[in-house]
Amino acid sequence: MMKRKRSFIGFLSVAICLTVLSAGCQSKPPAEAPLADPPAQQEKSAVISEPIKVPDKDTQGAANTIPAPANTLSSNEKVSLAGADKETKTETEPPANKGKGTGSNAKPKFEIENPYTQAKPTLLGLTLKTSATEILNKFGKPKDEFVMDDDADPMNVYDYSDFQIGFNSKKEVHFIDVRSSDIDPGLNGLKLGDPSTGISKALGKPTTNTNYVYTYKTSGAILKLDIDPKTQKVNSIKLFAE
Repeated sequence: MMKRKRSFIGFLSVAICLTVLSAGCQSKPPAEAPLADPPAQQEKSAVISEPIKVPDKDTQGAANTIPAPANTLSSNEKVSLAGADKETKTETEPPANKGKGTGSNAKPKFEIENPYTQAKPTLLGLTLKTSATEILNKFGKPKDEFVMDDDADPMNVYDYSDFQIGFNSKKEVHFIDVRSSDIDPGLNGLKLGDPSTGISKALGKPTTNTNYVYTYKTSGAILKLDIDPKTQKVNSIKLFAE
């Protein structure tokens, strides 16, 4: 009886152990499946896996070709550019005719062959009574031509911009009027804009001298130089028939 009881207890113990083991196996959580990489990590891996491209040397040059935004130029710069544009135009244009004036836009070029003397008064190397034909041969066609109305003796005037020449009814020079300091009037170096203090040195003692006018009278001709009272400079030179 004692043996049976022990056998029964041993069998019961084995059964309890098996039951405990079986329950423990059922309560164990199933193995977790490996989690996928987060999307951010996958993208990072993909970016890293791609080869890094090194920019070519021409990349900087290509960037330089992108037009920069226009800047507002100062008045001084506008001016400089400019200035640069004019010089360029002058270089591309053909050289101006250095001979006689050949049109309305040409400036006559000439040399003074007969400078002024009190014995033989001239202006631009010309004496009074020179014919209109000689003037055209020397200076070419004038820029403008008009008639100066005068009931006694209307005069035809050739306008060469830097000077004017008037002709009487006989088509002879009646007056010469110098209007620019860019030309040599043939007065022994004296020009428009020069100080009046140099007049006597260039032309000698005048016939009359006021604060406004220097006058040189000779037989048949009068040379008149008007003076600016403020600057005391020559602002007008005329030779005309008496």
